[in-house]
Amino acid sequence: MKQHTSSAPAATIREIARRAEVSIASVSRALNGKPGLSDALRERILTISRELAYQPSAAARQLISGKAAVVGISLGRQDIELRPYYILLYQHLTVALHQQGMVPVFFHHDQTHELPERAGAAILLGETAEDARPGLLQAAGVPFVRIGNAGDGFSVAPDDVSGIYQMTQHLIEQGRTRIAFVGGELDVPRPLSRLSGYQRAVTEAGLSEQLISLPHRLTSDSLTSYRQLNRLLKERADASLLFDALVCATDELALGCVAALEDSGIRVPSEVAVTGFDDLPTLATGLTTVRQDIAAIAAMSVELLGDALAGKAPRHVSLPVALVLRETA
Repeated sequence: MKQHTSSAPAATIREIARRAEVSIASVSRALNGKPGLSDALRERILTISRELAYQPSAAARQLISGKAAVVGISLGRQDIELRPYYILLYQHLTVALHQQGMVPVFFHHDQTHELPERAGAAILLGETAEDARPGLLQAAGVPFVRIGNAGDGFSVAPDDVSGIYQMTQHLIEQGRTRIAFVGGELDVPRPLSRLSGYQRAVTEAGLSEQLISLPHRLTSDSLTSYRQLNRLLKERADASLLFDALVCATDELALGCVAALEDSGIRVPSEVAVTGFDDLPTLATGLTTVRQDIAAIAAMSVELLGDALAGKAPRHVSLPVALVLRETA
């Protein structure tokens, strides 16, 4: 007599497919963490599977453990999804993860507590000094990689210090002597920050340090820097004499500063030079900036994630940057 084998897992998959109104193949891809589905559809399938497999069989548990191939991409507390940089980085991360057979799932900062149940690893963006995400993931045993210069563990970042140092030196070589740095949260010390590259260059040149710190933004970086600089130029009649160059922490900040200066009748770059950082496509057209290789950062973060999952020793990777000289400085 032919031995009977349990068909419960298959039946469960068929039930998931029926409820989600998708094919059995789509359910299999979702349960096994395979690419080819939208985040929304994957989440719907996984939600239904959890409901149906409340007490799953051993075989079903193996299917549901497909979350090991799911990587949570987690944003910081502030609304950094508004930044074009993070949109571009997310796109490159998605490609790099899919190439390794892994599936990216987007998480807002306030969804971090859900991440250990839905993903087997994580990539953290926009980390700050008060960030609770690393501790939460460590406690849950979830391997993760940081993109940025923050903390211990696995991380990758552009060489921020060298990039801004070289750019500030370039301005000094042009004869600029009143150079201000424009950025957010400048009162919070950070290792290997862009601000520290600026400070090193002006100190070596014997110049005075000037900081234009931006408030917590509720809108885009460009609009925030435009409003802050415009306010400064209106409040002080001699404001344009305070600086002859602005070193901005991002391209978006630089574009806002250029607009504020031009609206105030101050010529760029003859009166005030302006520089950025990132060299974002289309956005940085005409802007003197520091180029970072966003695709290389995404690829390295996925490589480091593989090391983290394999239990290798943590390391930080700093990727080179390059000056791009255009019209604003």
